[in-house]
Amino acid sequence: MYACPTELARRACVVALLALAGGCAAPGGTGDGDTAPVPPGLARAEAALAAGNDTEAIELLTASDGSWAGHPEPATNLGIALARQDRLDDAEAAFREALEIDPAFAPAWSELGIVLRLQGRLAEADDAYARALDSDPSYPLAWKNRGVLLDLYLGRPAEALECYERYLDLTAGEDPRVADWVTELRARLGLRVVER
Repeated sequence: MYACPTELARRACVVALLALAGGCAAPGGTGDGDTAPVPPGLARAEAALAAGNDTEAIELLTASDGSWAGHPEPATNLGIALARQDRLDDAEAAFREALEIDPAFAPAWSELGIVLRLQGRLAEADDAYARALDSDPSYPLAWKNRGVLLDLYLGRPAEALECYERYLDLTAGEDPRVADWVTELRARLGLRVVER
């Protein structure tokens, strides 16, 4: 089952919709702070996704009147909702749709990496995370997701450690579970354990 593992990650699942709703220039805006009104369905979809009501979020995100065209956020969030229902092929298609709109949209690359990992397509997942980090090196979830892949699936603990530490740096160490992973990896690699 596809799930956001921590509260930080859960909040990040809807960050893409929040970005569109919270002040990005939307169709009709001037790009200098003037934004078009947020379509009502978008706010409802955001609330449904945040509440874990994936079926409602899917219905709302697929019923768009076209006002979201040109924005990768709705397709990314549709992919998240589909993946959480284990509809991995549909989720992959949604993430790829988001990336057709914006090939540098890090959240879509990172979420695509999760789906590819769940499908056993590990090299493709690693490439997706790398593309997310190339697009936005400060996107914390791509660092965490790539660390999980490197640590648990590809057997590359030293690289995983770098990813986890970068994630903790970007999140001010707010994820105690990842901090524990760092401690365990440092011990396993024979490195000095650093208090965070």
